[in-house]
Amino acid sequence: MAGDGRVICIGGVLWETSFLVDEIPGRGVKLLPRGMQQIASGMAVSAAAAIARLGHPVELWSLVGRDANGQACLDNLAADGIDVGHLLQREGARTPVSAILVDPAGERLVVPYFDPCLYAAPVALPLERLEGAGAVLVDVRWPDAGEVAMRHARAIGVPTVLDADLAPPELLRRLMPLADHVLLSEVALDALSSDRPPAEALRGLVAELPGAEVVGVTLGAQGALVWERAAPDSLQPFPAEPIRAVDTLNAGDIWHGAYVHGLVRGLGTGERVRFAHAAAAIKCERPGGRLGAPTLAEVLSRLG
Repeated sequence: MAGDGRVICIGGVLWETSFLVDEIPGRGVKLLPRGMQQIASGMAVSAAAAIARLGHPVELWSLVGRDANGQACLDNLAADGIDVGHLLQREGARTPVSAILVDPAGERLVVPYFDPCLYAAPVALPLERLEGAGAVLVDVRWPDAGEVAMRHARAIGVPTVLDADLAPPELLRRLMPLADHVLLSEVALDALSSDRPPAEALRGLVAELPGAEVVGVTLGAQGALVWERAAPDSLQPFPAEPIRAVDTLNAGDIWHGAYVHGLVRGLGTGERVRFAHAAAAIKCERPGGRLGAPTLAEVLSRLG
């Protein structure tokens, strides 16, 4: 397939305000933070930022409002090396926002808001851009666009990857059959499997996804559990290395971006997962959400 092998990331964008606090309160209080940061963020956004930091061409398809926050998102992401030519500003809708508290242990409290008007009307996607792409990564925040793009990508042989985070189960079941690589968060797997143990739940899900090449679940500090069609009789655990986390915000998104980078670079499944683990570990040791995404040299050094 001709093209530059760029990755196309599709999903939601938020203008994010994060506060560093001494502790996340369990009741109503007033807090004085130790620091504050504002940045464009989101699942597909942070994955795209990770891919760009690793040195691979990447573009983002999404929607923001035609407002000050939307323009700030465009400027912020372009400055980080992401192609935002298809990040569209919609009249009459507000750019999604989020407020986040991060404590010294790296744990966080996230409160996002998505304007329902933003995704209410369909958008003509530039599907011709999929020709020559190395992969398409979709999150669950703009499902209509993700569904259309994954169907088209599959039809022309472009690998599809789904970042399946917490969403209504019916939405996850709509998108998962379109992905070659179904990568779930633990909470998403729980929502689909009535809280069965991860290995049992993943095996049940694999049986429902005959078109998938890889199905996996990320388990935070416990690493990941991965099934691949090349070895269909086994689930392979990939432990995470012990680290001292200072900020886990966007770590899963960085993991997905690094996984896709490994995919388009031709790494095998195990190599991709270990590469993603290393990238996410480095990120967790740094503050700043997605700004902690590592360079390729840093990941390779971590892997030894």
